[in-house]
Amino acid sequence: MNGFPADAGRLAIRQPSRGYRFSIDSVLLAGFAAPLARGAVLDLGTGCGVLLLLLCRISPSPFSGIGVELQEELFALAGENFRDNRLASRLLAVRGDLRGEIPGVVAGAFDLVVSNPPYGVAGRGRRNPDPCRETARHEVSCSLPELFAAAGRYAAAGGRFAVILPFSRLPEIEACVRREGMTGECFRRVHPREGAPPSRILYCAAPGRGGATRELPPLYLHGEHEKYVPEVERICRLFRGGRGS
Repeated sequence: MNGFPADAGRLAIRQPSRGYRFSIDSVLLAGFAAPLARGAVLDLGTGCGVLLLLLCRISPSPFSGIGVELQEELFALAGENFRDNRLASRLLAVRGDLRGEIPGVVAGAFDLVVSNPPYGVAGRGRRNPDPCRETARHEVSCSLPELFAAAGRYAAAGGRFAVILPFSRLPEIEACVRREGMTGECFRRVHPREGAPPSRILYCAAPGRGGATRELPPLYLHGEHEKYVPEVERICRLFRGGRGS
């Protein structure tokens, strides 16, 4: 997350006026995964495509990407966003369910798989009356083990899987990593501010690799006056007219 090309252009993002709208988590995951993005990149649950768009702007290496989305409205918006930002030659939106075969997506073909999945476990907490938000925020259509199984299926032998989740779900992440025969490569705790407990975790796993999982320096999201710290703010500035315009 330390830097990206100085000539990176600004992004115009279309997203639903009501229902699910992307959050700062896409920015955090993009910063974490950018050094790993190369060759072919797969985004599982791409939403409106914001994560792939950010990676195109900040990754030091060129890549081609596919964003898989189950919900029809978000799938259509992802395709529009790729075209509107003149990245349709590099990015493709595909409608599909990651729990099964995805049309045109080849197993074992991706150097990097990324996902900003639903945070909430199905059946826990208050249900959201908006179906789009409910699917995006709770594991209604995909559980964490199913997500890791898909990542393991589509990642190349030398590939990686990068994900962001609530810090409280770290034990589940580690269990899924073991179940899929992966190895935790590195992780980074995200704290709202210095002195606060971690709220999220950025985690990178690799298929079939050994060795200890490295803990990277923590990320404190807010600095003075509750502003985003510079490494986060630099990425937020890529949004034309501000985040979510």
